[in-house]
Amino acid sequence: MLLLALIPLLQGQAQTRVQPAAPSGGEMEASGMASTYMPIESWVYSAVDRLAAAGYIQTAFVGLRPWTRMDFARLIVEAQEQRSDAGFEEQIDPQILGLMKDLSLEFAPELRRQDGERNREARIESIDFRSTTIHGTPLTDGFHTAQTIVNDYGRAYGKGENSYTGLTARATYGPFAAYIRAEAQQSALAPQAPATADAAIAAADFTPTAALGQHTGFTGGRVIEAYVSYTLHDNQFTFGKQSLWWGPGNGGPLLMSNNAAPLTMLRYDRVRPFEIPGPGRLLGPIRLQAFVGRLTGQQFIDVDGVSVGQSGVSFSDQPFIHGEKASFKPTPDFEFSVSRTTIFAGKGAPFTTHSFLNSLFSVSTANGQTDPGDRRVAIDAQYRLPGLRNWLTGYIDAFSDDEPFPLVYPSKSAWSPGLYLSHVPHLSHLDVRVEGFLTPRRIYFPGFYYFNVHYLSGYTNNRELMGSWIGRESDGFQLWSTWWLSSRSSLQASVRHATQSAQFLHGGNLLDLSLSADIALKRDWQLRATAQEERWWFPLLSNTPTHNLAATIQLSYRPAPRSF
Repeated sequence: MLLLALIPLLQGQAQTRVQPAAPSGGEMEASGMASTYMPIESWVYSAVDRLAAAGYIQTAFVGLRPWTRMDFARLIVEAQEQRSDAGFEEQIDPQILGLMKDLSLEFAPELRRQDGERNREARIESIDFRSTTIHGTPLTDGFHTAQTIVNDYGRAYGKGENSYTGLTARATYGPFAAYIRAEAQQSALAPQAPATADAAIAAADFTPTAALGQHTGFTGGRVIEAYVSYTLHDNQFTFGKQSLWWGPGNGGPLLMSNNAAPLTMLRYDRVRPFEIPGPGRLLGPIRLQAFVGRLTGQQFIDVDGVSVGQSGVSFSDQPFIHGEKASFKPTPDFEFSVSRTTIFAGKGAPFTTHSFLNSLFSVSTANGQTDPGDRRVAIDAQYRLPGLRNWLTGYIDAFSDDEPFPLVYPSKSAWSPGLYLSHVPHLSHLDVRVEGFLTPRRIYFPGFYYFNVHYLSGYTNNRELMGSWIGRESDGFQLWSTWWLSSRSSLQASVRHATQSAQFLHGGNLLDLSLSADIALKRDWQLRATAQEERWWFPLLSNTPTHNLAATIQLSYRPAPRSF
């Protein structure tokens, strides 16, 4: 939260590389216009990735997502300016033109507001119909074994038919914005783990009985995200249920992802990059973000060596969490970030001014009972590789659990490197992305990552991991190959593999093979179909290798925008 102290500087002295057009007729400046965030799964992020890889966008911060709609408009203006530079106009790729055109259509209202139009809008953003059918036994416990479906906002699923019917709406009025994404859900019942598995899980978590996972086998309504925002001089304050994506990869950041249900939080976001005057300009454009929120679903804590709690019953006094991230772009080709999260307070440790300040400034982990605090520090970086700048981008994500910094303790930190090939030679419509995951064994006890000796439910929200799907002690990789039919239409094949250490809950492994088609039927209609085969073997759950098949169909309707 120290980032908030920089607000006066950001208002007065810092400058962005791309300035909005001056408003006419006394209209509000773009720096004071609020806007809502684009969901991380939207096609617009891939479009910006491809424009950035081609050199048309230089101030996109991929390690700090999601982005607001006004920020996308800023990036589109930047790409158009780069296109107008000498040397670009005659050589521009038709695919680049298509990306710019489709992005300009998507964010046409925000582009007009950059030119001085009033920021007033209320609309239904999308209506979605999704069905996921799973044949065979799925994996549903990422905190102890693995998940069949990952990075899905903590949606419940089970063996059989799972359906989700959603409505998303947004509104803006000057410096204010509001957003809601709600669903009617029908979840099949997840298989019950054997009694021997419950005993092993309880022993691994130091609890008298195994904590229960997310509720399944229900029909009901659920708010996925809902928030209100206020913007002042490019500083946006947002309160409500929100998701974060703090990392450059596609498989899921190690520190904060959308694998679990969105947190209820108060978030500060410097939505437009700024530069610090003087020597600070060497850091290049900077973006900042900070939040404080509250967890749900925590069932056990340790107090003076005694486990307190009851399986399946969440504490009424849930812990709090805060996080801070600063991202820097010293050159157009290099971006790096530093971030931190801390879980604090909750049952047995009341929220006080002292406990909050102590969680902010203390880095000690020596006494978890008198000073409960579950601290994690992460770094990430992305670099467009020399000689292949318009082709290949390398990136890395790392976090340390109860250690000051990953670079200082590389053998005690989790790592996730990746490569992104924006187009294959002679196959300009094909891109390839690969990411690895490594969680080295810690000497303290198996399953150290994402665990805490005071907060025994670990780094979870609503009983699901807030970080990477790779889990507490596993190695693995993901690979995607995508053929782009257009900006909004693609065919994709992907592989996901993980091997859990035999030291943690008897180990295990999984292998997912997936094919998907994402097709824009019309400007207002989008169809997505996915088929996934998963083969897994976790001796804790099954004596023999097991497999399942998951098929998903989603139809989305996005009505044309209306302003008032």
